[in-house]
Amino acid sequence: MKGYLEKVPQRICASWRYRKIVEGTKSYGWHRHKEYELAIHRHFSGSCFVGHHQNEINHNHMVFIGPDLPHAIYSNADGEHTQCETHVIWFRKEWVHQLIACCHELEPLKRLLSNASHGIQFSTDTTERATQLLEGVIELPPHQQLTTLFSLFSLLLEDKQAQQLINVVAPVDEDERISERIGRAEAFLMQNFANDIAVNDLAEHLYISESSVRRLYQKHYKESFSQHLKKIRLNVACDLLMNTSLPINIIIQKVGYDNQANFNRQFKAYKHVTPTAYRAAMKRS
Repeated sequence: MKGYLEKVPQRICASWRYRKIVEGTKSYGWHRHKEYELAIHRHFSGSCFVGHHQNEINHNHMVFIGPDLPHAIYSNADGEHTQCETHVIWFRKEWVHQLIACCHELEPLKRLLSNASHGIQFSTDTTERATQLLEGVIELPPHQQLTTLFSLFSLLLEDKQAQQLINVVAPVDEDERISERIGRAEAFLMQNFANDIAVNDLAEHLYISESSVRRLYQKHYKESFSQHLKKIRLNVACDLLMNTSLPINIIIQKVGYDNQANFNRQFKAYKHVTPTAYRAAMKRS
């Protein structure tokens, strides 16, 4: 799952870019940027995908996404909200790392930027404060725009309720065997996702009980073994749809499905489009 590379136009004589977007609906398929992206979503509900992670969007939803991390976003077609408001900030990796190298005071940003490679979601309170901070920023003199960005960085660093979205493994103070076990489990799934595998197969591979496998996935991925396996299969299917011309019935077999209707149903529930429409959209990108 790569997503098409979306190029972000840079502002002349500016180190970062800010945009406010208001539209009736929101439907952005899988894409990525070379820049860091901070996105605030307001006044609508929908779904946000970051890597293999999916969560719901409600008013005041803010995510921080690192370079080359695929993501997608869709508003719900429930008619409840007529305007989807999004505030987006982009800045280049080289620029922010040069800043940190020159300014010791910005050293705390290192961890924030590192965590952004797995996606970060912030609290609604921080999101509201960030939105207020950005109000009218584009009309400020350039030096005040930059200080506003620094103030925004400070807000993000202070959010104790921020959550990392994907690839969450055991905290550093837990037994290292847990982290090693997760790595072995992921390697096993990536090697065998096309086969008919179940919890007991992974349990035997790891030499642990089936209940231990279930707890492992619930604790560290916040989802079941079967949900995680399904995401791997569907994400690989996306790669094949995007980067090959293989017929869909062949792709289905390669990712472990034996029923096309079931695959189509699960794919549309996960990506909000049919496999055929997804391939067509990626080819146009």
